[in-house]
Amino acid sequence: MATSSLILESYRQTVDMDKMDKRRRNIMVENLIAYNKTQSGVDFLTPLSYYLSMLEDTDEVMFSYMSQEKKDILLRDLQVTYLLLLAQKRHETTHQKTENVKSYKASITRCQQLIDALNYQKVCEEQQIDPAPEHGYATDGYPVTYSFIDLGQWFGEKMDEVSSRATKTIKEAMGWFNEKRLYWVWGGGFLKTVLELLPPDFFNVSDATTVAKSPDPYTGALSWGLYYFRGSLNLFLLLKHTIKGPWMSEEESSTPWTQRFLTQWNQRKFTLLNDFVWATGNCLCYFVLTGKGTLGTWGDFLTIALLAFDIALAVWDFEENRTQFLKEMQEYDREIGEIKELIKKINEDPEADETEQKRLKEYYLQLQGLEKARRQCQKDWNYQNINLAANIGYAVGLMLAFTLVALPFLPITGPLLIALSVTGTVLCFAFTVINNAVKGGIEIYKAYESKKEAQQDYKNKLAEFHELLLKNPDLDDNEKKLMFLEIKKTLAETEYQKQMIVFQTMHLVRSLIMETFIPAFIFVNLVFLPMGIGLAFLGAAFVLAICTNLLINKLFTPEKMALKEFDELEYKAFCADPDHWGTKPSKGSQGFFKPEEHPSPPVKQVSDETEDDLTDEQQPLLEPKPAPCNGLD
Repeated sequence: MATSSLILESYRQTVDMDKMDKRRRNIMVENLIAYNKTQSGVDFLTPLSYYLSMLEDTDEVMFSYMSQEKKDILLRDLQVTYLLLLAQKRHETTHQKTENVKSYKASITRCQQLIDALNYQKVCEEQQIDPAPEHGYATDGYPVTYSFIDLGQWFGEKMDEVSSRATKTIKEAMGWFNEKRLYWVWGGGFLKTVLELLPPDFFNVSDATTVAKSPDPYTGALSWGLYYFRGSLNLFLLLKHTIKGPWMSEEESSTPWTQRFLTQWNQRKFTLLNDFVWATGNCLCYFVLTGKGTLGTWGDFLTIALLAFDIALAVWDFEENRTQFLKEMQEYDREIGEIKELIKKINEDPEADETEQKRLKEYYLQLQGLEKARRQCQKDWNYQNINLAANIGYAVGLMLAFTLVALPFLPITGPLLIALSVTGTVLCFAFTVINNAVKGGIEIYKAYESKKEAQQDYKNKLAEFHELLLKNPDLDDNEKKLMFLEIKKTLAETEYQKQMIVFQTMHLVRSLIMETFIPAFIFVNLVFLPMGIGLAFLGAAFVLAICTNLLINKLFTPEKMALKEFDELEYKAFCADPDHWGTKPSKGSQGFFKPEEHPSPPVKQVSDETEDDLTDEQQPLLEPKPAPCNGLD
């Protein structure tokens, strides 16, 4: 499916939409889904990624200061977002995938609110009336707050959430548990290798070895049971959406079974192949290919083959995603080129009428949407590329390291055999810790890049503010206030991303310290301390690990700051020194952005007598005479 084509079709479907009535809405959704099928599309998540970020970044407080042109542009973007959300929600419910419906409903409601607010302000301007401070919304989806309708809806949504998230929750829990099991496979192997190198009479090494090996029967059974269970769950879901039955919706059952199968296969193929291949291999190694004889050697061969299979899957995943990305970028370039040609054709036509000019405006909106979505696609791929490349590197490193561990099947004896085996075990453990650290580092890198983008946006907005004032000293006050709000938002986003970097770094450091020293801590407690005391210390360490995680979440979780009502004092302070206002604290700046749930502190009113007593340093906060925002009052 070409994402760019789907975006353009969404603009075309909503071009004449003045009101979001139910009938028109259903027709648009059906038309977009039908168009998506003609393009062999699966869902609408790819084009939604940019528009959802735009929706999250939109604040109703700024509407009062926007020009009508900017409001119209935002309204069109919101209409496209609304249509894509409805289409994706319809698509997933049709295919009985309901775990995301709650988030879609919340986004749809938010989109409805913003569209209603823009339309309401437009009507007020046309009729030359003042907007009500608390205006109502006319769009579908708003429960009557003074009845029990909202309570009934809430209860129904909770019941649906419990039932629809069951499968997803099970898979997420199994994935988390399997990740910890894999860590212990290599961490526990490293610990047991060290214990085997020590003489039997070295402190409590015999008891420590027994304790270290005690989980082996259970982790060994989990190595194939967990994979078979998760693989069977995904296989059941694949067959459920492939084999026609009464559980299917009419739309899904009307789709050819081959298309249903290919859709499910493309979504689940890597998980299915990984789970069933590894489950079968681990089952053989658990029951048959075990011990230190010939069967154990064949078990080592099989494990190396399974690790090579992991490399093949990782490379396949990388190439498939890279091919899809390149195809998407080609389609973006093609669609953008076609839109530019249409714009050029109208601009060069001296006889273009009003209809053509209206069409030209729509083309500019489509071009802007495509270019922004293209940049988002490129950014998403940059992060995905790093993650996929790290998966390949980990798979290759793990296979090579385990090959050193399994070298005993070669005719090597003596110290060299021990050295190679220990080296391989250490490398397997080290690569696992490094891979987990890289995953955390990628999240920090994302936050760092987002912070850089916010900082660059701040510089661009500030430069644009000065440029507008230079070109038009009598710039409309609403435009200046809008620029002030946009600049403030970029500063708040920068601060949020800084907090996110600290939060992610704290979790990464905690995880890295724990994963690195767990084998050493277990070794010290089991070997050098009496068994009871050692196990007690291990239990205390486990509790400490949980507490540190809770403490980091409590102290360092970043909070998105909500935009409050416009603050005149802050605005005047900004006008007094726009270049340095964001780099130093100003009166009221601590209360402009804040968590939504905290009440705002009252603003102290300044009387005329008090104002006369203000020093020259304080005076610009109230009357910035030489500042760029003169004429404020």
